[in-house]
Amino acid sequence: MFCKALNSSAVAASALLVAGVLSARDAEAKSLTLNQYVLPKHVVVTEGTMPLIEEMKQATNGEVDFKLFTGGTPLSAQATLGGLQAGAVDVGMVILTYHPAELPMVQYLNDLAVPTGDTLVVTGAFDEYVLTKCQRCLDEFEAAGITFTGTYTAAPLVLVNREVYRTPEDLVGKRVRIPGGDYNARWADYFGLSPINVGGSEVYEMMNRGAVDITLNPPAILQTHSLADVAKSVINLPVTLHRASSPFVFSRSSWANLTDQERRAFLDSAPMAMMRITGAYLEESEAALAEAKERGIEVIEPGAELQAKMDEFAQKDVETMYTIAREQYKIDNPEEVRDEFIAMIEKWKGIAEETGRDPEKMGERLRENAYTVLDASSYGL
Repeated sequence: MFCKALNSSAVAASALLVAGVLSARDAEAKSLTLNQYVLPKHVVVTEGTMPLIEEMKQATNGEVDFKLFTGGTPLSAQATLGGLQAGAVDVGMVILTYHPAELPMVQYLNDLAVPTGDTLVVTGAFDEYVLTKCQRCLDEFEAAGITFTGTYTAAPLVLVNREVYRTPEDLVGKRVRIPGGDYNARWADYFGLSPINVGGSEVYEMMNRGAVDITLNPPAILQTHSLADVAKSVINLPVTLHRASSPFVFSRSSWANLTDQERRAFLDSAPMAMMRITGAYLEESEAALAEAKERGIEVIEPGAELQAKMDEFAQKDVETMYTIAREQYKIDNPEEVRDEFIAMIEKWKGIAEETGRDPEKMGERLRENAYTVLDASSYGL
């Protein structure tokens, strides 16, 4: 299988670039190419990637290092899976939901509504479920020629608004920017919103001139895209939690080229990185909301009517998801999968309470619950 967004000439160019960078490397050491399409100051890089690289150097006495590429060079978000499959890079961040044809079970798990807005809980539950309970997930990764090492969960998507809205009636007819996805489109339709699918870089201008009334994003967009200059309110209603960004996906051949000890070292570091990234997203969002209040932007907790409508949508959408799972994703037992996943969520709610929601402690628990049970001599091979 091959990512449509990456044609053969792009693969060749990427491979040449990587080869040129690594031509002078020490033949004794392993220097793996790592593609993070985000910018260097993104929390995926600062809180996840750079610490992990240092941990791998220490754990392997410098025998494994990574050459890090950021900012979409050589591969964009859409092209990374194809680049891994073609051998253009060894490791990269893959938005798993960009590839529903190849990873339908992961798509289904990402779209399921969950009974929590706690992204640390969702990260733990998703990674443990995929790694220890979902053989079909692992089979899909194998068929795609990649090795999965975990995901993080971005901050909840909430409503950042051009005006002050409080009730379901206030939202009817408003133009909302949604970041793609059938679930988000169904949510917008249920609330009587008019969805507009535009890139994040366009939101400021469109909201400034009134072409967009609401954008569905983590609160950090107030800072990262200067929306604090044009927004008047934020409804702190978690509409969805994206849990399928996988920052360290290996090509299976590159994973196989590591020794058992090197794979074990990576599997020990990965869960800590996933929780650090998730926690950093939350800190960014909390800082953005605090600054918003200081600037006079209303941060509105959803009232009973709005919350009830959201709960009603989530409940009704379950049957829609079951239908999509059977007809589109060819999942024979979507009810059973959902029940198992929700049970895992409940387990991680307990872990969050026990650890005080500390990302480092939750990373340790994720390692104990999901990663230490993986056999480094066979997992992902």
